[in-house]
Amino acid sequence: MKKMNSIPLICGLLSIAAFLIYFYSANHAPYSYIDIIVLGPVFSFVGIIFSILTRKTRTLIWWLGLLLCILGFLICIMVFMILAIFLIS
Repeated sequence: MKKMNSIPLICGLLSIAAFLIYFYSANHAPYSYIDIIVLGPVFSFVGIIFSILTRKTRTLIWWLGLLLCILGFLICIMVFMILAIFLIS
């Protein structure tokens, strides 16, 4: 069960890492890794699902994982919204 508690933390870290890789690639030529932003919400969503499944065994790792997943999800959705605004205008 301890391994299940760390899955949200791992997924949250992966979603934040996906955003950081996107941010670096979007600001440096040849822009080859900008498609990784699609993985951010996927990792965050999977982490949130595992947080819901393991909510009965709340530990510090569980809370950190849940917060990172929510933060990663919000950041990636914000990027999608900004990209949509640029696409529309």
